[in-house]
Parts: sequence; structure tokens; C-alpha cells
Amino acid sequence: MKRISYILFIFALVLSIPNSGCKKFLNVEPLNKLSGNNFWTSEKDAESFATDIHRLFRNATMSSVLFAVGDERCAPFTYFDGNPDRLDFLYLAKNNLKPAIAARYDPNRALNLPASQLLLEWFQNNARYDLIPNWTPFYRVIQSCNIMQKEIDLIPSTEITEAKRNQYKAEAVFMRCMAYYFLVRLYGDVPYYKEAYQQDALPRTNMVTVFNDCVAELKKIKDNLPWTYADPANRGVRPMRGGALALMMHMNMWNAGFDAGNSKKYYEETVAFGDEIEEIGVIKERAYRLLPIELTYQVMFGRSQEGLYEIQLSDNYGESTARNRFKFSVGLVNQIFAPAISDRNYTELIINPNYLKKIYPETAPDRRKDVWFDANMYKVDGSAVFYKMFNKSATTQSSDDNPIVFRLADTYLLQAEALAELGTDDAKAADLLNKIRARAGADLYPAEPGEGKLKDAIFWERCKELMGEGHYFYDLVRTKKILNPDYCYNPLTYSAFIAGAWTWPIDRAALTNNPYMTLNNYWQ
Repeated sequence: MKRISYILFIFALVLSIPNSGCKKFLNVEPLNKLSGNNFWTSEKDAESFATDIHRLFRNATMSSVLFAVGDERCAPFTYFDGNPDRLDFLYLAKNNLKPAIAARYDPNRALNLPASQLLLEWFQNNARYDLIPNWTPFYRVIQSCNIMQKEIDLIPSTEITEAKRNQYKAEAVFMRCMAYYFLVRLYGDVPYYKEAYQQDALPRTNMVTVFNDCVAELKKIKDNLPWTYADPANRGVRPMRGGALALMMHMNMWNAGFDAGNSKKYYEETVAFGDEIEEIGVIKERAYRLLPIELTYQVMFGRSQEGLYEIQLSDNYGESTARNRFKFSVGLVNQIFAPAISDRNYTELIINPNYLKKIYPETAPDRRKDVWFDANMYKVDGSAVFYKMFNKSATTQSSDDNPIVFRLADTYLLQAEALAELGTDDAKAADLLNKIRARAGADLYPAEPGEGKLKDAIFWERCKELMGEGHYFYDLVRTKKILNPDYCYNPLTYSAFIAGAWTWPIDRAALTNNPYMTLNNYWQ
């Protein structure tokens, strides 16, 4: 009966976000009404609830191509002119979101469509761009986190240690802040809920305020999270202290771009958080390390010592994303290399060779060119394969890579960027940059007198090292490099940027029962 009550509670929670029949914006029934007072009785109950929070977060991030668009939007990409044409890649590259969102598969229309058009609509529909404007799945995560943070105190002290109770509370705060991290980067200002059972309709809160409050909350709880887990099955996929520090680094760097008057404070905090990861997480606790470049596929498969937070997906347990095209990795493989996951003899996504030659010069040493790419990496005929998320030596592949949200290499480069912006310790910034270059077997900075400024070197290194991991577009936005054709192959105009062209549209359902709500006008 206890298990049934829990299932009923979760079902009610999932259905509690507003619809046309709700009187409240967020209408969640009290827990004791849904499951009696019999649920929060043991540590097992807390673990069950925490596990479901992660399932909800996986649903919010991986039910569409949301994660991959971080690499594809305003990017130097196009599609291979095969059958079908992946026009959605071109739409994303040109920041033309409306036709990608509008793609629908209508079986009645399908009867009158030629085969090529039918396939085109099938591919776009199964990428599910239309789900991205709906922020409801993230608010389900937030509501669950708020409830867990409050109700876990009902568990008697005889059934759970205070250290474990505090760890679960910290996990709830981390996951709530992670949901807001995705929400802000997608939509800008968002309603900010942090209290259990809060039902009031709220206006959108300024995104800088949201991130500042999230950082303040994370500071309070970070020390209650473990640096790593004794059980490697939990490493990276459950909140760790290194993941909380990485999240605060990213939030600070985002705010530095949108709250320029306080940028020095944000950069200094980013540096301090990076130092904590290195001095304690890497050196003292030995929880994290950079893996050899030849083992990148192990980082991408997940649960490695380089991972700080990632989304657990496993083909072996039926957790892979539907039809695989939600993942960036699948756009750059073909059935010749990976027959288990690919249904065509060409790669769908084409990277502009001029861009690749800029970040990976043909004559410059860099093991990533050998390990992550094949001999066709600069070609545009659909033959190039991107091996980063796969074991290059395996004969049969599966789509078993975990989407990596944060990893150690990312934090090194983010800290290097903050130092370069402060201008107080360029030597340390270069040292952090060279940790990544040395691991890749590339020339150390400065490789030659004409290489350019340190800030540029760090930016292009992030483009190289983090390709396919969802950072590209958001790095362009927060640094405003998205306005500059020297950095962005498909830049936005200043007026479009100010009007919110970098955001996604918000589904009009967000207006339901909320008189304070506004949408992103650029997309109306």
C-alpha cells in the first residue's frame, strides 16, 4: 500500500502543473492528502523520491533534441544533401526556430506527400523541437525538489542519520538549481519557485536574480554533497560537490555576461570555485582527473572520474532517447561505422570545413583529430565520422553515451576564462588552458607569437574540447560573441539579441491562470 501511495503521489505531481481547468498556477495537493503520513518513514523512501526526481529531470532534458541544439544553433553546420534533407539543421544554424518547431507528422497529410517529403517531416517530428517551448517538465522537477527538501524532515532520526538527511536535502537543492540552469539559458527570465506546495501565480524573475539566488543556495549545501561515491554506479549521475561547484561557476559566468557592472565579483567567485575543485577534489580527495585523450569514449559513456554531472542513459536498461536523433552524436555517424544505431550510409550533419580548419589546423599536432575524427573530417560528402562519443575500435556501436553536463576539462577552461577576464594572473590562465592542450598532445599556449590573445585561445579551445557537449551556443550568448562574425558563423544582430532572439519561444500555455506571465516577444 505504501508503494501504491507513492506511485499515486508521483502521478498526481506530474499532472499538477497548470492546465485549463486549474484555479492555481502550480496546484499540488498536500503530500499527506495524497499518500497519508506513511510515506516519509525511512531512508528508503527518501531514496525512492530522489530517484524519481532524476527520472523527471531526464524526461525534461531528453524527450526532445533540446540537449543537442546547444551545439547546432547559430553554428557552422549544415546538412548533407541526401534523402531526406535535414532542413532542421539549417533552421537551427540560421536561428530560424519557427519552422523547426512547426514540423508535425500528420498521417492524413502523409497520404498525399511524396516519399522524400514524408521522410523529412518524420525526421523533424521525431526530433521534437515542438516540445522545447514547454517548460512544464522542468517545473515538475522543481516542485519535486521543493517537496523533498521540506518533507524529508518527517523521517524519524532513528531511520536516517542527519548527515544522510542533509545530503538528500542538498541533492534536492542541486537538482532544483540544475533545472533553473536549463530554464534560464532556454527562456531568459523565468518564474522562480523554491517553496514546497507554492501555488501562487508569479511573474518572470530576472534571470540574474535567479542565478544569484541559486548560487547562494548552493553555497549553503555544497559541503553536504560527497566529492564522489564509493559505488561507481552513482558517480557523475548523482549530485557531487564537484558538480555543485561547476554549476556555480557556470551561473557566475552567465551573470558576468548579463550583469557587467558586477562582472569582477562573478569572475572572482568562478576562480575560487575552480580552485576548490582542483585543490580538494583533484589533489586532496583524488575524486576527479583528466582521462587520457584515447579514453574520451569512456568519459562520454559516463561515470568516469572526469565527469562532474551527467544525465544517465543506458541502452541496456531501455533508457536511450527515442529514435536516437535527440543526441548530437548520432548526427555524425553512419551505418558503415555504427550499424546498430544508424539507418543510412552517410552522416546527416555536416560541419563547415573552414571552421574545422580554423580550430583544428591541418598541419598542427592535436590527438583529438586522430581520436575523435576520421580521415574524412574536412569533407562535406557525408563520409566524415565523429567518434568522440564512441569507441573507435569497436566493430558494433550502440547509442550508449551519457549526455555530459559538466566535466573537469570544462571547469579548467571556464576558470581560465575568468582569470583572463580579470587580467590578474594570465600565467595561471595559460596553465589551465595548457592542461587541456597537453592532454590532447597539442602545442602549448602560446604555440606561436601570432596565435592571438589569451581570451581568444581559451574560447577556441572550448569550441574544440567541448564539441558535441551542448556548450557552443550558450558560450556565444553569455560572451556576446554571438554578435561577432569573427567568432560566430551565423551571428545575430544587436537589435535581435536585445529583443530576445537568443531565447526559445515559450508555449502560450504558460499564460493559463497567470495574469502576470509574459512570453518572449521576439518569437510572437
